[in-house]
This record gives sequence, structure tokens and C-alpha cells, in this order.
Amino acid sequence: MLMRRAQIEDFNAIEQIIFEGKELLAKQGVNQWQTGYPNAESLMNDIVNGWTVVLEEDGEILGTAAVIDGLDTSYENLDGQWLTDGPYLSIHRVAVSNRHHGRGLAQKLFEGIFNAVEKMDNVQSVRIDTNPLNLGMQHVIKKAGFVETGRVVPISATDPSNVVMNYAYERVIKQPMLIA
Repeated sequence: MLMRRAQIEDFNAIEQIIFEGKELLAKQGVNQWQTGYPNAESLMNDIVNGWTVVLEEDGEILGTAAVIDGLDTSYENLDGQWLTDGPYLSIHRVAVSNRHHGRGLAQKLFEGIFNAVEKMDNVQSVRIDTNPLNLGMQHVIKKAGFVETGRVVPISATDPSNVVMNYAYERVIKQPMLIA
């Protein structure tokens, strides 16, 4: 199994996996991803910007996530307290092919991301958020070592004043160096 950066040629498989994720959430009664987001444009933007990673086995894409560096505007107004103030990566749009559920693939995606982050000098932590009703993703996030830090407005919110706030999480990868 290989985690790699997505290429344009991977778009159709990524879009299908996201579509399957939307269907699963709808069946579970979770309103996350039910308003058109993420759409083809946002998925292509992720790939073009080099943010999308995929988990691949025997030429088949099994899962996908967007891993974004730099300030994430959706995390600027946390109702709570982040664990760190240092540089971080954000993970968004995590999904696994419905043909491969139950194999721990989301955990494998996270492990691959954490392994890559450990080699980066300028990243201290990883942040993620999910809908309060998305119990499956909450379980995966907590199992991956993330700590709940508060609530944020989802990046897909069109009217932030009338929205259910997502649970926000952070996992510290490297402790900040103390300067005496």
C-alpha cells in the first residue's frame, strides 16, 4: 500500500470516492457534504495545488484526503483553544472507497500523513474538524491521536450565522523548542 500525492489522472477515482462518502453520510442522516460541497471544482483545485493525497494498492485508489499547509481560514475563529500556536497542516475531505470500508484505511492515511509531517521542520501539528453527527469520523480522528479542542464553522458553510459548528481537533507532532 502506498500513499502518494494525487495526479490529474486520479480525479475520476477521487470524485467517485467523495461521491460515495456523500451517499454514506446521507444514509447515516449526517448533513455533512450534503449541500454540493465538496464539488468537482474544489476537488480539482486540491489536486492542482498539490494538496490531495491518495492511498493506492495494486493501481487502485482506496482513499483520499486534502492536506493543506499554511493558515486555514476555517480555523482562525475557534470556539475553544488550540493545543499549539505554531505552524500546522489541515486535513480536509477524507474519504475511503465504499468497497474497502472496514480495513482501517483512514488510519493508514493519517499514519502516512503523520510520517510525512515528522520529516518537515516547519510543521508542529495537524488539525482537522468534522460534523457533530459524523460519529464514524470522530472515532477515526480520536483513534489517530487527535485531541478535541473546540468548535469551528465548517469551510462549506454558506451562512456562518446559521450553521451547526463542527468539532475541531489537533494532534501535536512536534513539541515547540523552549528558548531559555
